[in-house]
Formats: sequence, structure tokens, C-alpha cells
Amino acid sequence: MPLSEQEQRLLDEMERNLYKHEADIVSTPSGPRTVNYTRVALGIALVAAGLAVVVVGVVVQFALVGVAGFGLAVGGAMVALTASRPAEVDEQGSGASPKGGAAPKAKGRSSLMDRLSAEWDKRQQQ
Repeated sequence: MPLSEQEQRLLDEMERNLYKHEADIVSTPSGPRTVNYTRVALGIALVAAGLAVVVVGVVVQFALVGVAGFGLAVGGAMVALTASRPAEVDEQGSGASPKGGAAPKAKGRSSLMDRLSAEWDKRQQQ
């Protein structure tokens, strides 16, 4: 069943918007990542120290000490949560795993619309 003129215009507009925003989606780093366990341990230690300072602030009934402890705990959480980064990329463009082995190479990238179209055709044939 063919699409009406209005539906075809709407579909074309959606496709243009998708192509426009596809570059943003593809450019986000979603490949292999490595974790710096030293930063994670440091972050956990800062969170624990911050909570201890909060408790000390409550015991001595001095709000500024509690606020400082809370800030220390939040800072430690930020250090721990930002401890991962994209894996190193070798000269062939594939990511290297943290243990030294090569990560699987990414498949050739086709456009999002091509992949969706192929998936739709595959479903229609079944």
C-alpha cells in the first residue's frame, strides 16, 4: 500500500533529521574502555573519608565541617565514576584491550537508514 503525500513528506523530514543527527550519535565514544583502578580506589577512599568527616561534623555540631565532608564525598564519587576512558587505539584503528590483545575490529559502518532499511526488508521477507 503506497504512502499518502503527507505521510511521504513526514517520512522524508524524519529521514533528513535522522541523517543530520546521525553524525552526533556515531561520534560518541562507545567502543572498548579501560578502567583506572587506582582512581577507583582513590575515589572510594575519598568517599569514605568524606563520610567520616560528615560524622565528625555531626558529633561536634559544626555544620561547616559536615558540608566540607559532604563535598569531599561527592568529589570522591566523581573521581571514582570518571575513572574509565576509551581504550588506546593502535595504528590500524582497532582498539587495544587492556591485557595487550587486540580488540575485535569494527565492521564497516553503513548509514543508520541503510541498516534500518535492510532490517525492514528482512522482516518483510519472512
